[in-house]
Amino acid sequence: MRNHAAAAPLLAISFTIVCGLGQVTGSGPAAANDLERVLALSNRPSPAPYRALRRIEGGLQESDKRGWLEASTEFDPARGLRYEVLREGGSEYVRKNILVRMLATEQQLLASGKRLRASLDAGNYDFSDGGVNEAGLQQIVMRPVKKSDALVNGRLFLDPATQLMTRIEGRLVKSPSFWLRDVDVSWNFAQMEGHLMPVEMSSTGRVRMFGRSNFRMVYKYQSIDGRAVQQ
Repeated sequence: MRNHAAAAPLLAISFTIVCGLGQVTGSGPAAANDLERVLALSNRPSPAPYRALRRIEGGLQESDKRGWLEASTEFDPARGLRYEVLREGGSEYVRKNILVRMLATEQQLLASGKRLRASLDAGNYDFSDGGVNEAGLQQIVMRPVKKSDALVNGRLFLDPATQLMTRIEGRLVKSPSFWLRDVDVSWNFAQMEGHLMPVEMSSTGRVRMFGRSNFRMVYKYQSIDGRAVQQ
């Protein structure tokens, strides 16, 4: 019974990462032209064709309800996302009902033409200059203009040399479920073969009655657009 009770918040925290900013839509007043151009470089409706190994892990911290898996994943527009689990360990319940199910959900979203990460725009956020951090990255403060699903109160980071986004981090302004509170999320990106690709996604949250839960997914690309990648 407790396994089933824990499933809802664990699924919520993993699906938050899969969908990313997928419910953020474009409307409202235009942002400054220069910021619009920068954000436009980071937005595309679907991933570039790729093959990648992924390591996915998650579950309740300091408990036996944790699992991990390594999977071969491949995406192209004609055939969609395909995946094969190569290795796995930890809780069978977490692996089967959360981690593998997360891959299946991503597969379904892509098959239905839904974006995994939608555009960032002034209809959802007030953007302001956050200065330069110690690593030399330009910080843009993101303040949601409404309390809506998938909006993040946080920051995005730009590489001044490429004007491409390298990271988004912050806290969801709306909890994805009754069970889950205080959800912190992050997405890391890298430019590869002319495309901005996700390289790591993670989230942590507080689960009612169960404590802290976390989720992490790391990509190791083998090819992008048919070209071999050395990552």
